[in-house]
Amino acid sequence: MNFSNLPTPPQLFRQFERGDISREELHAYLALHARGLIDEMEEASKNPKISYIERLRNFSAARKLARKHGRSRIREIFHALGEIEGFPPAQLLWNASHTDVPLHCFIRSRIEPVFRVKRLEVNPMDVEIEIEYGANDKKKASRELIRLQRTARLELEMVERRSL
Repeated sequence: MNFSNLPTPPQLFRQFERGDISREELHAYLALHARGLIDEMEEASKNPKISYIERLRNFSAARKLARKHGRSRIREIFHALGEIEGFPPAQLLWNASHTDVPLHCFIRSRIEPVFRVKRLEVNPMDVEIEIEYGANDKKKASRELIRLQRTARLELEMVERRSL
């Protein structure tokens, strides 16, 4: 199933609170999210070696980002990316602000859908991040440059998004 068009859980709750979807629709969408997680866990248990190597790669990438920019800053950036409507990696990033979820869980080095940070430039009031996502094959993967800027409430918000 293609989850890239499915709203993230926070988006679903906002839609429900606005009255855009019913309680039954909310539960059905959340069940789809749960099914997707279960499918991933089953796939990981079928291929434990591949899953282990992927986890090591993701852990290494997360550690490098955290060492250079700080864990809380990376979480804040990932959370802001997870709030972008219609952004496929939002399915991976929507709960990045939850500190009980390890940072490496948001990076997907080789297992599709991939999510790789290619370049990250962080300034006090803005962030420029170049990411690659989707297919593992670099020729088929989507690559974007996203600029985030702090609002008056000092929250990061997307101001520019372009394909590379």
